[in-house]
Amino acid sequence: MHTTDSSPKLPNTLSAKQLTAGLILLTVVPFLFVVVLYFSLPVGLGPVLDARLEIGPRTWISNDGSQSRLLPSVILTNATEEPWENINLVINDQFHYYHGQTLRPSHEVVIPLKFFHTRGNQFYPPESQPLNKLTVYAQIPSGARAIKEFEGDQLQFPKVATAAP
Repeated sequence: MHTTDSSPKLPNTLSAKQLTAGLILLTVVPFLFVVVLYFSLPVGLGPVLDARLEIGPRTWISNDGSQSRLLPSVILTNATEEPWENINLVINDQFHYYHGQTLRPSHEVVIPLKFFHTRGNQFYPPESQPLNKLTVYAQIPSGARAIKEFEGDQLQFPKVATAAP
């Protein structure tokens, strides 16, 4: 007994046009899917840090405790009921300061402006460069990174009244 297969034999190769069309479909379809998702999903803003900020002079005592000076400083207060970890502060998107200790609820940290520096280790000159923007990043107990930006009038040094002669 001999059986014959009456189904036609398909070719084992693709033509150049078929290969090109297949590659185009493999790249365009996923790209279009990403574009549709990008425009259709709502934008989720991350958690906002509930922080209080004050810019003003504070007494800074040297490490050996023998000297103290009055320095312009950032006073950051944790206004929440949760501790913050890994706190980063950035002045004008250029000068950075990392505070590695936990900031407990209702506590504050005082950071002299001269402690902020660029990645290339140039320090912030508060006497010659205005403080336009300060961004605070902190890790909250959920593990999320919360952000708070301060700009404009929120960053003004307190006015010191002087007596007229």
